[in-house]
Amino acid sequence: MKRVLRATVCAMSFALACVAHAADATSAIACTPLSANPTVTQASATLPAHPKRIVVLEFLFAEALLSLDITPVGMVDTAYYPSWIGYGVERMQSVPDVGTRQEPSLEAIAALKPDLIIGVGFRHAPIFSALQSIAPTVLFQFSPDMKLDGAQATQLDWARRIFDTIGCMTDRAAQAQAVERQLDEGLARDAKRLADAGRAHADFALLQELGLPDRYWAYTGNSMAGGVAAKLGLTLWPAKPTREGTTYVTSEDLLKRPQTSVLLTSATGPEVKLDAKLDSPVWRFVPARRDGRVTLVERNVWGFGGPMSALKLSHALTEGMLRVPAAHLKVR
Repeated sequence: MKRVLRATVCAMSFALACVAHAADATSAIACTPLSANPTVTQASATLPAHPKRIVVLEFLFAEALLSLDITPVGMVDTAYYPSWIGYGVERMQSVPDVGTRQEPSLEAIAALKPDLIIGVGFRHAPIFSALQSIAPTVLFQFSPDMKLDGAQATQLDWARRIFDTIGCMTDRAAQAQAVERQLDEGLARDAKRLADAGRAHADFALLQELGLPDRYWAYTGNSMAGGVAAKLGLTLWPAKPTREGTTYVTSEDLLKRPQTSVLLTSATGPEVKLDAKLDSPVWRFVPARRDGRVTLVERNVWGFGGPMSALKLSHALTEGMLRVPAAHLKVR
């Protein structure tokens, strides 16, 4: 009886006081009240102290759990995880599918008997009551507020805050801190490689093919790519933040950007060569194309993931910028 009572009290106090504060490599993760955490939009009043059976309704959360050595018991859109995220994919092969990110199956989730469900507010708020009738549920705000701790927030800052929160929710704050340290050390190594190569402050754009003629997503200054670029000492264009961390651009927008190199995330495989992707009347006049400063980056670098995705993105940006010739930079 005492053991049951102790577990109940722990679960109740956890619901009130286990959330993460953003950490760096030198500070411990502080678990603070859910109500004080800007990344949380809704949460059940009581959460389990040591959840084991966790269903996730977004790739970010699956990646977070895997990096904490927890395998989800269910996930949405399992078929897309290997190509869009890829981290820990061998452990995800047997994880049951519970529908799509837009329309998770309540029946499939309930059949797994989870003790915790993690989703995102903008998609899953309308079914929050139904979800928490199955198991305690936490919904996160997927995109960052324009300000976080008084400064401009990036998706990198936001993802780290969410990851640290999940570390607290799963009683694995120490493991989360180790992952954070791994990320910071990787970012520092990549930044040094770029600085040693004379690429500090190099200007670049990261474009995502959309399957549309000469129309791309460009990741903006408050995106995951923007946060990683700042850590690497690079300058990402366009810097102006948007709510989603992306904006639409065409090759014409690059005509007056003589210093901007272009890293292109392809929607197709390596069988489609770069020249074929840039086959438009305008691309031939873009300074980056003319000077050989356009290169492809691998397809499954997910710009909306957690620390492991950020580390992979850091390596991809570093390798891409070291492949292209240096532009003549203005003196700053």
